[in-house]
Amino acid sequence: MKKTALLHRLVTVAGLATALLPISVLAASGDLYEADPGSDMILKFTPAGTQSPFVSGLSGPFGLAFDSSGNLFEADLGSGTIFEFTPDGTQSAFASGLNGPIGLAFDSSGNLYEADQFSGTIFKFTPDGIKSTFASGLNGPVGLALDGSGNLFEADYNSGTIFKFTPPGIKSTFASGLNGPVGLAFDSSGNLFEADQGSGTIFKFTPGGIKSTFASGLNGPTGLAFDSSGNLFEADQGSGTIFIFTPAGIKSTFVSGLSAPSGLAFEGAVLSTPTVHLANISTRALVQTGNNVLIGGFVISDSSPKQVLVRAIGPSLPSVIPNLMQDPMVSLHDSTTMEIASNDNWQSDPNASQIPMQLQPHDPRESAILTTLQPGAYTAIVSGKGGTTGVALVEVYDMDTAAASELINISTRGLIQTGDFVMIGGFVPDGTSNIEVLVRAIGPSFAAAGIPNPLPDPTVRVFDANGTSIGFNDNWQDSQGPEILATGKEPTNNLESAILLNLAPGSGYTAIVSDKNGASGVGLVEVFKLQ
Repeated sequence: MKKTALLHRLVTVAGLATALLPISVLAASGDLYEADPGSDMILKFTPAGTQSPFVSGLSGPFGLAFDSSGNLFEADLGSGTIFEFTPDGTQSAFASGLNGPIGLAFDSSGNLYEADQFSGTIFKFTPDGIKSTFASGLNGPVGLALDGSGNLFEADYNSGTIFKFTPPGIKSTFASGLNGPVGLAFDSSGNLFEADQGSGTIFKFTPGGIKSTFASGLNGPTGLAFDSSGNLFEADQGSGTIFIFTPAGIKSTFVSGLSAPSGLAFEGAVLSTPTVHLANISTRALVQTGNNVLIGGFVISDSSPKQVLVRAIGPSLPSVIPNLMQDPMVSLHDSTTMEIASNDNWQSDPNASQIPMQLQPHDPRESAILTTLQPGAYTAIVSGKGGTTGVALVEVYDMDTAAASELINISTRGLIQTGDFVMIGGFVPDGTSNIEVLVRAIGPSFAAAGIPNPLPDPTVRVFDANGTSIGFNDNWQDSQGPEILATGKEPTNNLESAILLNLAPGSGYTAIVSDKNGASGVGLVEVFKLQ
């Protein structure tokens, strides 16, 4: 079905009238900038709605995006140019010779992505202006938006599709069957909002792709942008209006009487590193001796120190669990395997009094280490005092999630059996935005490392805090193979398992690892935070 574009100027792709332009930005504060192709101007609005011209004399301005220095970039459709404007309005050409530049978005590294509508291409520009092709063969690329994990989402107008591209450029379909998708914008919870121009609707998609109607009855919705309070601003091209929607969907008029409002961007609105961390990892398993002790690994990123709390829990676990370890010990090792700390009974640790009350073990025989570590890889080994065995829990807590450094990879290796003796890994994302993680279950590849009795065919199932299963995998290549491969963290054995998940912060998740056929062996559960 032919789609009707509501812009002041029209361009066609493959014979279809293609509506021009969304711009997507994350929450920001400050003045709102609007690309108005009807008047060839960029207009500026204060939070109170006071209007003033920012620049005039353009040729079909549509896409807008701010870099981290406060410079405004504009996709000038008519001239095939991306212009850069300093905060005082000084204009220069950033890139020229393009074929229908229309959508713009910056990633957290300062690279600019441009939807080149007539060539069906997304180009990537480094901060120095070096151009490369990120994706091609598209059908009317218009709107662009990046999520907190660096995945690029593209509104493909003519195909009625939203495509998702991983940072290396692996393409998948996020949503289809739309009617002229144009503007894209993410809220702080990772939900994607889409201006569906052909249907006059704004749709909302959860991180998992579940679609709902946020607003309807609009007249050519085009550009979208969130302010710092979570209000959604919408450029309604057909009515010449910018509407505001509260998070609850209550609509009001911000400004009216415009010529053809299209791209929107808030001053200072750039994609920043998401404020979300892996705050806690814990794994429960049957702890034996030798190669079958419980081994927890974690990696601290960035360049600043991080305070962590490492605990070994046994006797205070629920009594319904059989064969609890009665006296667990924990030792902490750096990447050279050197032991840097150890503890038997937590109250004997020099820093015991500094452990927050709610994190102090409930039994004096349990162990804890509170320490500050430099960035790098570390291993916590839990064993039973005097060679005893039993079910125990190893835990690592991030005690300073506000620090620049963070826990980016957490894993635990141990003996996996059946029933109460499967491996149960728990982790808690903490922050204000969603987190994308890769959960892996490893076993067969341990044979090449000389570890005896590897788990032959591990499976992994992930549950949310309500006990609802949100993901299962047996062999990692079965369902998300290309996406997992693109992370560079794919398992080395086809029988091993992995799941990519986009998760909300603030509650715990559980990953259970067991063998597909009920076998026993040494396995590993692992959680990566993807950048």
